[in-house]
Amino acid sequence: MTLEQALEESLSVIATGFLSKVKRALATTPSWDIRAIKSSLLENEDILFAARTNLSDSHDKVSGLWGVLIVTDLRVLYYYSTSEKDWTLDQIPVDTIESIEFTRSYNTSHLSIYGKSSIFHLNSDRHVLMEKARDLINQMIYDKSQNSESSESESSASDNMAQAAEALKSLKELLDSGIITQEEFDAKKKQLLNL
Repeated sequence: MTLEQALEESLSVIATGFLSKVKRALATTPSWDIRAIKSSLLENEDILFAARTNLSDSHDKVSGLWGVLIVTDLRVLYYYSTSEKDWTLDQIPVDTIESIEFTRSYNTSHLSIYGKSSIFHLNSDRHVLMEKARDLINQMIYDKSQNSESSESESSASDNMAQAAEALKSLKELLDSGIITQEEFDAKKKQLLNL
């Protein structure tokens, strides 16, 4: 999905009505913001979500400033600016995200994303958007843990096969030197190979 499509999708959750139209106008990302953001995206990066949100007071760099939260398949990005030329990009690579916290009050949702070296504290009055960002990031954390467990079990199976091969090699040497019989070798071979 393109950045523009992701931003338009996030705006589509804002209901109709006068107050909602005002909120939608305030949440629309200016074209110069979009150009600056697009210049920082990687070619192989797939955008999963994008929305304008506000940095909360607990952010360690600046507070009360509007920016754009973008979730891609590789990173969680937050762009904010005080002018057209003064852009700041904070990012947390997916593989360094350790946890997230989500709270919701009557009028605001708070989303905190904790990476190994960065933290984002964001808030928005559009609960659906923050919940979608939360769900996407939770899914990425879950997928990362599943991939890690899968590679660990593959590594363990590979280690077991290497150990069995080494043990068979040792048994063959014992058989060739006459220390064990063919029957003993065959029995031990079946045991090692789980036959």
